[in-house]
Amino acid sequence: MARSGVAALVCLLVACGSGTGGGAVSKGPSTGDGGGIVDGGERTRGNGDAGGPDAGSGGGPVDGGVGGGGGLDSGTVGPNDGGTDAGTGDGGPSACSGPAPADVCRRLNPPLGSPVVHQEMEIASSTGDGVSCGTGAFPGSGSGVVLHPMQPQGRPPRLDFVDRAGTQVGSFDEFSISTFDLGVIPQTTGFGIFAPYVGGLGRYPVALVDDHGVRRGGAAGFAAPELPGGGVGVFSFLEMAPGCGQDTRLFVQRFDDSGSAALPDPTDLGCYPQINGAVMAGNGSGDVLVLVARNTASATGWDAFWLEADLRVVEKFSTQELVGAVNNKDAAVAALLDGSFVLRFDGHWVYRIQPRRTSVEPAPCWLTQAPGTNVQVTRGRSAYALVQSGAKSCDDAVEVRTAEGQSCGHVGPIEKSGETCEVALGRDGTISGSANAVDAGAGQPRACVLKFWPAALGETRF
Repeated sequence: MARSGVAALVCLLVACGSGTGGGAVSKGPSTGDGGGIVDGGERTRGNGDAGGPDAGSGGGPVDGGVGGGGGLDSGTVGPNDGGTDAGTGDGGPSACSGPAPADVCRRLNPPLGSPVVHQEMEIASSTGDGVSCGTGAFPGSGSGVVLHPMQPQGRPPRLDFVDRAGTQVGSFDEFSISTFDLGVIPQTTGFGIFAPYVGGLGRYPVALVDDHGVRRGGAAGFAAPELPGGGVGVFSFLEMAPGCGQDTRLFVQRFDDSGSAALPDPTDLGCYPQINGAVMAGNGSGDVLVLVARNTASATGWDAFWLEADLRVVEKFSTQELVGAVNNKDAAVAALLDGSFVLRFDGHWVYRIQPRRTSVEPAPCWLTQAPGTNVQVTRGRSAYALVQSGAKSCDDAVEVRTAEGQSCGHVGPIEKSGETCEVALGRDGTISGSANAVDAGAGQPRACVLKFWPAALGETRF
């Protein structure tokens, strides 16, 4: 099947993003290799093979309305019609109109203290050995290790590993020089690092490394969302696979933070004319929801799968609402504290689905009123953090919400670096700002500065 490079890049940057709804994705450089479905994530410096996911044209759009936070037993509902009914689920009207009690907010969202600062210096060189400041905000591991991006001259990007005290404890640079983005999945210890690059068009490496940047496993695929317990789900595909004719067979496999696959073989999700995008999230009970975009002359929207924790298929389904949802723009799935899942299409949280159910209901109103956010559980799974990607002000970057959806205001003060405020939340609640280059004056090397607040929001994620 013919696959254009432009379409593949659009898919990766738009539709094939993280399906966690909470994991922050860097805006810095990244890379990958041209391996097969699962090739062990071998190191590569060259371009990979062609062939990758197309962007597609999208199905019928969700109309941008915001539904109410209906009760948990509301069952199937029609498409959003622009209403703003507060409903009774997830906190009712107060969750959408008023703040949480002051004593609750003092516990959930106290003012931030001074950040830990890690600093490296740029190196100017006429012989190709120079180093400049990298960019991007990356989530820290469960042990509080954070990532400081640097850019060696004429070579692939580098991630330096920094502990809670601000001491560098390792580095990782096994990337292609054509890397265009880095996706980081924080694990209990260490990270999954997803590295697409120009030229691969769909098959990119996922390196699983420990807190010192030492590789302990890997795979290859076109998307790598976060899973509960520090797991990484790797989506991959095989064109013209046996039994699919001219179509593409889609697979998914879980890798734990040991670097090992949960199952020896990837799970088969079936045949698709095009792989437009796939998103995923799991709750604390082991339920995993996967959405796969479909786009042909006769089919739009999304197919849905219930999987168990190791990613075996429990059930495939779809609904009228999913068939009509936008399938090529800013889609995500996130798990809520009650075990249910919320669905985001075209940047808007639109639907909620209960575990193992096959019908949708409106998303809680406190989420429909927060478009463009990622949802993460925090404070030891007793609250939420809504993270606004690319906020103009750091005062608006992270908002704390109670389990019922009431607001405890925005986290701060967080110092801004660059045109927008990029932040990421680690598994231990560390807030990482974006790396920044600080000018020291004419003729002087710039300082590469990373500021972070260790364990500021308490344990996050499932």
